[in-house]
Amino acid sequence: MVCVSENSQFNFKIKPIEVLEKDGYLYANHTTLGADNGIGVAQILNILDSSLPCNIEAIFTTSEETSMTGAINFDINLLKGNYLLNLDGFDENTILTESAAYYDLVLKSSFFKKEKSNKKYTYAIHLNGLMGGHSGYDINKKRGNAILLIAEFLKMLNGDLISISSGTKNNVFPSQAKATISTNLNNLDLLVSTFLNKYQSLYPGLKINYQRIENDSMGFSNTDKFLDFLINFPSKAINYTLNGAVTTSLNLGVIKDCYLELGLRSSRKEEALKLLKDLEEYAHKFSFELTQEGFQPGFYSDTNSNLIHILYDTCPYPNKPNITLAHITTEVGFFQEKKPGLQVAIISPKILNAHSTQECVELHSVFLVDEWLVRFIQQFNKL
Repeated sequence: MVCVSENSQFNFKIKPIEVLEKDGYLYANHTTLGADNGIGVAQILNILDSSLPCNIEAIFTTSEETSMTGAINFDINLLKGNYLLNLDGFDENTILTESAAYYDLVLKSSFFKKEKSNKKYTYAIHLNGLMGGHSGYDINKKRGNAILLIAEFLKMLNGDLISISSGTKNNVFPSQAKATISTNLNNLDLLVSTFLNKYQSLYPGLKINYQRIENDSMGFSNTDKFLDFLINFPSKAINYTLNGAVTTSLNLGVIKDCYLELGLRSSRKEEALKLLKDLEEYAHKFSFELTQEGFQPGFYSDTNSNLIHILYDTCPYPNKPNITLAHITTEVGFFQEKKPGLQVAIISPKILNAHSTQECVELHSVFLVDEWLVRFIQQFNKL
């Protein structure tokens, strides 16, 4: 799971998640829930614990939300099956036959040296209240990016930036950001009010808190250039299909001064390569260096495959399932890469707001997917 908490002191390694049920959904109390992808694990275990007569190979891997080392190092020779059903999705009554590849990227710069600031006042700024979310599935939902927003606010102060930090992972929208800046303004109330009035219709929970502090730290030279780099950063959906589905996107997820982590997601190789080239040029313009730290392949399956036909025919929903692509990245790309010809599909319950503290899963959809799996296996046995 992606571990995000509204309380920065929450230790996921030792503290249990408090699960709540409300209006037919499971939530967690101020943390991510882990329905992505704990619910898929639970549903596989449920099938293994059943009396269904079937020959199933169940795959559980580690580090799916970070390095995917489990899938990368998995020995495909252990598997006999030619059909792979993945339960790591978000949409109910949907069969996914295509997903995006993912590029782990880092930007660094040694250009922005620190020097003594001659500004009178120093402030600690905290921007928060954004929803956060999944950098692929939620990319077009106008959740806001705390890094871009705080950079725009800091530019209004006409100061010397001392520090800036935000984000936990490059596949998550940062929901809050902190910065320290020196400026000649002795009060920021009017600027805060102006900024919030501009954005609160888009982001109702948006807040900016500040306090004046004593600080002799050195500020960045060329602060304006650095902030312009962040303000205009193309962290958004970049390309679409003709029917409006996102095919390529970029998310700026982490910043710690001049070190940034971002994720490029694409189901179209030519679009991804073009965006990588454009991003390298943009980085160079602002004295940053771009490096690729990792890559996770997408997958593609023929919608006319036996697997898709059986899933379509056994779906228990009143309406026929939607067959589509998804702007998410899953492990199955590695399996298909290792085993050419592997038929792959993804089904799942309804999961909302993954990778955020608003994450939830609809219980009724869980029961329907359980039924779907049973029907699928019974039909599959007849092949």
